[in-house]
Amino acid sequence: MRISLKQIEIFLKIAKLGNMSQAAQVLGLSQSACSMALAALESQLNGILFDRSGKRLNLNERGRVLLPMAINLIAQATNIQEVMLETNSQWLAGELVVGASTTIGNYLMPHIVGNFVLEQPRIKVNLQVANTEQIVKQLLNFNIDIGLIEGDCNREELELIPWRQDKLIIIAAAEHQLAKKAKLTANDLEQARWVLREIGSGTRQRFESAFPKKVIPFLELGSIEAVKQVVHSGLAISCIAKIAVTESLKSGQLVELKTPFLKLTRDFSILLHKEKYQTAVLKRFIQACLLFKVNHS
Repeated sequence: MRISLKQIEIFLKIAKLGNMSQAAQVLGLSQSACSMALAALESQLNGILFDRSGKRLNLNERGRVLLPMAINLIAQATNIQEVMLETNSQWLAGELVVGASTTIGNYLMPHIVGNFVLEQPRIKVNLQVANTEQIVKQLLNFNIDIGLIEGDCNREELELIPWRQDKLIIIAAAEHQLAKKAKLTANDLEQARWVLREIGSGTRQRFESAFPKKVIPFLELGSIEAVKQVVHSGLAISCIAKIAVTESLKSGQLVELKTPFLKLTRDFSILLHKEKYQTAVLKRFIQACLLFKVNHS
C-alpha cells in the first residue's frame, strides 16, 4: 500500500471545505483529479471516508479517525522542511493558524504576532478571533494549531498551559450615578442595568462565577468595543478586561467602580490538542507567547 502525501493533502482539504470542487479549486487541481485521488485513498484504506449528501461531503467515523493522523503526517512532513531550512538560515518557514478569544485576540495578539513575524519573516500567521467556546471547538476539530483563551476549559483531549493573569473590572460612564457613590455594595450592582458579553465568552463566564446573584443583562453584545460604547452612553454598566479600557480610563470617559467584594481576576491559558504534532514553527510560537508573559506581566 502506497499512500502519498498528495492524497492526504487532498483528503484534508475536502474534510475542511466539505466540497470536492471547492477543494480542487483551492489546490489548483481538476475536480476529476481530486476525485480520483480520494477514490484511490479510500480503496487503499478499504472503505469510504466521507458520507455523501448531494455535493456535500461529511467525514464519517473512519474519516474522523484518520483526520488527526493525516494532520500530523502533513505537519511532520512540513517540519522536515522547517528544520532543514533552519540549518541553513536563522529563520523558520511555514504557516500557523492561531485562535484567540476576544480579549486576547484584540489586545495581546497584535503585539505578539507582530513581533513574531518580524523575527520570523518566513512564517505566515493566520489569526482567528472568537469567544472561548468557539476557540475550544475549533481546536477540537483541528481547524487551528493553537488556542489562547480567557475562560475555563476541562476537555481531556486538550493540554492546558497556564499563561498569565488578567484583571476584570466593573466600568461605568463618568456621569453614571454609581460613579458618584463613595462606597458601593453588592445590592447597588444587583439593582443596576447591565450590558454584558455574549454567552460563551470568557469574560461573561468569569463575571457570572464571581457575582453572587444572577444578572439578567439589558443587552448582550459580541463585541468589546460595542460594550464600551453602550457604557459610555450611560445606559448601563459592565464587566470588562482592564486592558480593554486602559485609554478610556485615562481619558476619563469611563471610570472603574471599586468592588473589593468581588474577585474578578482570571487566568489566560494556552491550549494545544494532545493528538496534534508540534512542529518547529508551533514550538517557536509557544515560546514567543511565554516570553511575552515574562516581559509584560
